[in-house]
Amino acid sequence: MPSTNAKVARAAPEVENVRRAIVQRYRSRTPGSAHYYARASEALAGGTTGNLRFFEPYPLYFASGSGSHVQDVDGNQYVDCFLCNGPLLLGHRHPRIMGAIRQQEDIGSIVVNPPLAVDMAERVTRVVPCAQRVRFLNSGTEAVITAVRLARAYTGRTKVVKFLGHYHGQDDQFLVGLDAAGTAFGAGITANARADTLLCPYGDIDSLQALLGSSDSTAAVILDPAMHAGGLWGSSPEYLQAVRELTRRRNIVLIFDEVITGFRIALGGAQSLYGVTPDLATFGKALAAGEKLAAVAGHEEFMRGVVPGGPAVTAVFQSGTYNDGTAALAAAAAAISEYRELDRQGAYRTLIGRARKLAAGIREIFRSKAVPCHVNQLGPMLQLFLTNAEPHFETITRAPTWPLALFYLALINEGILLSLPTSNHIYLSFVHTDADIDGILSKVAAVLDAYDFAAVVRAACEENSVA
Repeated sequence: MPSTNAKVARAAPEVENVRRAIVQRYRSRTPGSAHYYARASEALAGGTTGNLRFFEPYPLYFASGSGSHVQDVDGNQYVDCFLCNGPLLLGHRHPRIMGAIRQQEDIGSIVVNPPLAVDMAERVTRVVPCAQRVRFLNSGTEAVITAVRLARAYTGRTKVVKFLGHYHGQDDQFLVGLDAAGTAFGAGITANARADTLLCPYGDIDSLQALLGSSDSTAAVILDPAMHAGGLWGSSPEYLQAVRELTRRRNIVLIFDEVITGFRIALGGAQSLYGVTPDLATFGKALAAGEKLAAVAGHEEFMRGVVPGGPAVTAVFQSGTYNDGTAALAAAAAAISEYRELDRQGAYRTLIGRARKLAAGIREIFRSKAVPCHVNQLGPMLQLFLTNAEPHFETITRAPTWPLALFYLALINEGILLSLPTSNHIYLSFVHTDADIDGILSKVAAVLDAYDFAAVVRAACEENSVA
C-alpha cells in the first residue's frame, strides 16, 4: 500500500506544500520521538508495540499522562482524545483507580482465585443486563474467542455471522470484512480460517434472514453495536430488536461485542441504551479504565459451558494465567463504582453533550472554510471523514485517508491529540472539560487557517474518482 507521502507526492504542488510544512513543523517539535523511533526500529518490530501506533514520518513517544492530557518525551503537552484507543474513559491516572490499585498492593501482582474477582463479577452483574455469569480474560480478542466457542458448544453448530464493517479482535476467523468488499484485513489470514465466517451487510434484516435461511449450521450472530471499525455508524433499536427476534426463533446465540460500547455509551452498555439484551456480551477497554482486563458475560444457560462438571459434549475450556491480575481487578472494581456514581449524577448526559458540541463545532468550522467534512458521533466517540462522498459505509470506506492523516498531524503540532493519524478514533472521557472542547475547536480553526485543506481534500477526491 503506498504511503501517505507517496500519495501526496502525486497530487498538486500546493498539496505537497501543505504536507511539507506540516511534517517540517512536526519534526522540529519532536526530536526526542525521532530519536526513540530510530532506537526502536533496531529492537521493536516496526519501531512500535502495535501497527496502529505508527504514523509518518515517525510516531510520537509519550512520557506520561494526567487527566485529559498527555506529555511526549520532548515535553510537549496535548489534549488527549485518543486515550490509548479508548480504555481511559476516566482519563489518565484517575485518583480512584490509582488509589484502588495501591490498596491492593499487599496482595501481590497475582494470586489464584482472589476474592477481588468475586467482588468484581458481582459488580458487572449489577449493571449489565445480560450478565448473570461472568468470566474474566485479558483482551477483547480472547473474550470474543471464548464467546464464540461457548455459542458453538451450546448449539452444536459451526458457522458465525459477522457483519461487514465490524471488528472483533485479532482471531483469524474475524479479520475479514472490515470493508464493504469482504477482504481479509492483512496478510497471513487463510481461507480455511475464514471458512466458518459468514459475512452480511449491517442494518439490512432481509439480508440476514436470507443468509440464516440458507443454512442450518449457524451457531452465533456477533455484532458491534457501534459499528466502530466501519465508521461509527451505530445501530437502531428497531434493527437490534429484529436481529434479537430472528436469532431467538432459530436458536442462534446473539453476541454483542461491547469492547468499545461497554460502560461508554451508557452504564450498562449498548444493550442498556438500546433496550435489547443479547445472550452473551464481551467487554474490554473501559472495563478496567486502563488496566488489562476483559470479560465475557451472559445468561447462565449460555455460560454453562465453562462450568466444571457439566456435560462433556458441551464442556468448553477457557483459562488464562493472568485472569486473576490484582491491579486489573482492583482498577475494574473501582471503575464500575465510579461509573455508577457518575451515572447517578447525570455525567453521562454531560459527556455526550460535550461530544455533540465537539462534533457540531468541527462541522461548522469545516463548513465555514468550504472544506468537505463528515462527522459521525455516537455517545462520547467521533470519527471524521474528509471527503465529498455521500456519507455511508460503502462510500466512506473507499475514500482516501491520507488527508485526514495530515489533518491529525497538523493538530498534533498544535497540542491536540484528537486521534493518531492512522486511527481516526476519537474518544472523550469524563474528565474532559468544556475548556478542552473550546481549545480543540480553536486549534481546528487555526489549522484550517494555516493550511489549504480545501486543496488537499479536492486532490484526494479527484484521486478517488480516477481510482
